[in-house]
Amino acid sequence: MPKLNERRKQIAELTEMEAQKELRKLRLDLFNLRLQLQRGEVKDSRIFARTRKDIARVLHRLTQLENEE
Repeated sequence: MPKLNERRKQIAELTEMEAQKELRKLRLDLFNLRLQLQRGEVKDSRIFARTRKDIARVLHRLTQLENEE
C-alpha cells in the first residue's frame, strides 16, 4: 500500500479515462471487502475507510477535470 502522499499524487495525475477506470476498480474492491466482512475474512477494518477516501479523491479529480474543460 503506497503512502498517503504518494497515493494523493497518483490520483492527482490521473487522466479522465484512468480516473474512470480507477473508480470502477475501487468500487469493486469496496464491494468485495463487504462480502469478505460478511464471511469474517477481513483482518484490518481500516481498509474500508482508506478505500472510501480513495473513491472520494478520484471523484474529486473527475470534478476537477470537468471544470478544466
